[in-house]
Amino acid sequence: MAKQSENLFEESSQGGVSAVTAVVFVLSFILAMGGLVLMSYGFNTDLTPTTEMLIFSGGLIASFIGFALPFAILPPTGK
Repeated sequence: MAKQSENLFEESSQGGVSAVTAVVFVLSFILAMGGLVLMSYGFNTDLTPTTEMLIFSGGLIASFIGFALPFAILPPTGK
C-alpha cells in the first residue's frame, strides 16, 4: 500500500514510471508484435519468393528492434 500523506502531490517512495519509459514500452510492444504478424505474412504462396523474403526480413527487423528497445535504450537513461 502507498503511504498516506497530507501532501497530494508528494513524490512516491516506490518510484514511478516516467512518460519516456511508458512511450518506449508501448512502442516496443507494437514493434515486437507487429513484427511477428509481418513475419507471418511472409509465408504467402501467392507472392514471389523475393517479396516473401523482404516481408519476412522486415518483420524480423521490427521484432528485433521492438525487443531491443527496452533493454538497450532504457538502462543507460536510468529508467
